[in-house]
Amino acid sequence: MIDNLMKYLIALLFITSTLSGHGQTLTDCSSCSKQFLKADHIKDLSIDEIRYLTNDLFARKGYAFQDADIDAYYASKEWYKPVNANYTIEYSAIENQNIKLLQDRTKVLQGQRKLLIAELKKFKALVEAGNQQQLKTQFNYSLGQKDDFIKNVLDELFLDDIHWFKKEGLSSVTKDNGDMVKVYALKINDDRIVFEFGLQGGSSLGTLYPREQVTEASYIYIFSFKNQKLRFEEIIVAG
Repeated sequence: MIDNLMKYLIALLFITSTLSGHGQTLTDCSSCSKQFLKADHIKDLSIDEIRYLTNDLFARKGYAFQDADIDAYYASKEWYKPVNANYTIEYSAIENQNIKLLQDRTKVLQGQRKLLIAELKKFKALVEAGNQQQLKTQFNYSLGQKDDFIKNVLDELFLDDIHWFKKEGLSSVTKDNGDMVKVYALKINDDRIVFEFGLQGGSSLGTLYPREQVTEASYIYIFSFKNQKLRFEEIIVAG
């Protein structure tokens, strides 16, 4: 009877420890070969973080990476033992299901990112066309606000060339025209989208007639991206 009680307590402890992991965000894939992942484990992660988990799972199977940075990172791990050929790696049923979960979630997040870029391009096209009615209807934005420096930002930036890291995106151009230093930027932080036009003072070239006052100012246009729609929220002027 004591043996049965001990077995019951051990089983209960195992179940409790397993369930306690559900809902916790993963930081690596050390358990991905032994435990089925749940959607809750990765629901708050970005594309980059999920890609890291996927690579971590592969690395623990000895996957030989072609990317030099990824290869160098895992080469520093004592547990990493790369195979000679990736096609020789065999994945268990647990691993295959976890890989599918990670890849499916990546596709969802990539789809959301594409929808955001499509909204930004649509907004840019309407600003360039000066379509006041559609801008107001679709984006809650009215032309003529605060000198509309947002036009200048959209002219300078290439919306297909945004650098992404986790839940943030950035595209930025700095120009020194010999008179003023101007900055044009698009900053994305999760569902907060910001266009920024900044004046950062006089040119680094110098001038025969220096200004008594150096102009510094920022025009910040804040949007939200929710329910697959881009909506204007407010303008902040500083300086």
